[in-house]
Amino acid sequence: MSPVAETNKLEEHVSETDNIKRHHGEIIYETNGFISKIHRKDKQLNRRTVNTYTGMWKEDKKDFSNKEETTKVRRENAQKMTNAFYDIVTDFYEYGWGESFHFARIYKGDTFEQAIKRHEQYLSLKLGMNDKHKTLDVGCGVGGPLREIVRLSGAHITGINNNAYQIERCKAYSRNLGIESRTDFVKGDFTNMPRELDGKFDSAYAVEATVHSPKLEIVYGQVFRALKPGGLFATYEWVTTPKYDENNPEHGRIIHGIEEGNSIPSLSSYEQALEAAKSVGFEVLEYEDMAMLEDCHDPWYLTLKGSFSFSGFRMTRIGRWTTHKLVYFLECLRIVAPGSTDVASFLNNTADALVKGGELEIFTPMFFILLKKPSTAQ
Repeated sequence: MSPVAETNKLEEHVSETDNIKRHHGEIIYETNGFISKIHRKDKQLNRRTVNTYTGMWKEDKKDFSNKEETTKVRRENAQKMTNAFYDIVTDFYEYGWGESFHFARIYKGDTFEQAIKRHEQYLSLKLGMNDKHKTLDVGCGVGGPLREIVRLSGAHITGINNNAYQIERCKAYSRNLGIESRTDFVKGDFTNMPRELDGKFDSAYAVEATVHSPKLEIVYGQVFRALKPGGLFATYEWVTTPKYDENNPEHGRIIHGIEEGNSIPSLSSYEQALEAAKSVGFEVLEYEDMAMLEDCHDPWYLTLKGSFSFSGFRMTRIGRWTTHKLVYFLECLRIVAPGSTDVASFLNNTADALVKGGELEIFTPMFFILLKKPSTAQ
């Protein structure tokens, strides 16, 4: 990298760090409370960020007759849209869901935490990870899965994420847990990865993250580049199932609700995900919709629907309603930043859409795909 490029990169990092501190306050470790986090946010910047995200969806007509046009706009602005989304929802996610922003296959008798960890460990098992592996976490969030897999496999994992706030959260967690030597974090766009990552990794995985890409083939192509020849890529994808009927108005409303509440330009189908992987050169080794139920399973959306436990209360419909009312009250008193109630509201709505999508079996958040970069690939 040239001296000029290095200087520009440093200035960009300093600017982003300053922006994080302005919006979110000093980076606070994972033990700090939810209310204190949303209280510290810059009021004007938080309101502006909420408006940036919600503005991406205001042009959608109720009958979705202009969906093709609005989807095109969201695809063109996917990075901006998703960055704004995670700037406003990360603290809500950590409070309501934990450090791992994903669903899981649930076995009867599981606690929520057991199901989440097993879902993460399954990726390590499928990739054959060990302490010699260098692995890429594609869209690492605040690093929940990454930390679990590091501790299980001993591998060195690099997380890439385009959201500066989440990257700082990742670093804070790694420092606190003493696993800095086994983790690296790259602040970068996974649809345009830095060239220095090319051919660097033995394996890669994504946990419900690549859905934010404008199109799956874009991010898949970048992962293909980053892998060594013969490297494996395992991913859990959010997709529509064969039961989804795009001409059914109810189906359309549900899928749109899922997209709007999760910064998704447009959901792909089973077939589109597999074709996207093949189109960039991957070999498809395995695929399975892990949401399909057997007698030993509970539905993946059970927690959102209202399965009550004290530890999981915040995830239930009643718990989400309680959080929404609390945030509304605090925003009225100007204790938390403007826009916080809007965030609680649309997250509540999307949770309902996710449950409906799961009940009708038109959507899955866990279409598992195992891919291989051919050994002969350059």
